[in-house]
Amino acid sequence: MEAREYLERLKREVISHPTLTHPFLERFREEGADAEGVRTFAIQYYRHVRVSRLYLAALISNCREDEGLQLSLASILFDEYGELNPEETHPALYRRFLRALGLGEEEWEAPPTLPEIEAYIATHYELCRHPDVRLGLGAMGPASEWPVPPIYAKLCDGLRRAAGLDDAALEIFISHVTMDVEHARIMMEATAPYVADEEGQRRVREGALRSLNARRVMLDGLYRAVYREPVPLPGGSVRLARG
Repeated sequence: MEAREYLERLKREVISHPTLTHPFLERFREEGADAEGVRTFAIQYYRHVRVSRLYLAALISNCREDEGLQLSLASILFDEYGELNPEETHPALYRRFLRALGLGEEEWEAPPTLPEIEAYIATHYELCRHPDVRLGLGAMGPASEWPVPPIYAKLCDGLRRAAGLDDAALEIFISHVTMDVEHARIMMEATAPYVADEEGQRRVREGALRSLNARRVMLDGLYRAVYREPVPLPGGSVRLARG
């Protein structure tokens, strides 16, 4: 199968993955959450957002022979770092959101990180540092850039409903709905040479599915923490593959 054709097929598989309709995302979009739940979400999701750039950095250091791929990843990383404006980096935008909720640094740093979020972080470091760069490409390309716009649109809807925040406070979420469309194009062009054969297709898909499954587990943890009740079936967790 040609690379472009394969990526289109993989995109359909990714977009139809259960993670994108996880009970947390659907309930949060429709109902929001109470004040305690919103604060819990905001604090815990920050633990994910503040390190997500580092997966790209790890992947760049891992693709030593492909300067073109390095440049593609670096262009996305440049956006993540707010085009080198320290007040516009993605963690800085997220802290703007936290402050709009009335949270201070001591409050957002104090609680322990949910184990499901720790697992997500560990999985992505593992994938992006793996000797086979195709695993990291699958995680940071198809499994990140395609799903993020619809996921963040749902989070935006829920936060507007629950907290009444304006667009300035929600910029970290709004920017991902629009910016990641271009990031997806960049990543797919960079990934295409790596899915030119069946083995490459298999490995990129493996990385993508491991990333999506890790995100699904993270959303399980957020559901339990935000709503203080079990995750309704069929959105329960799955076992994370390793290797």
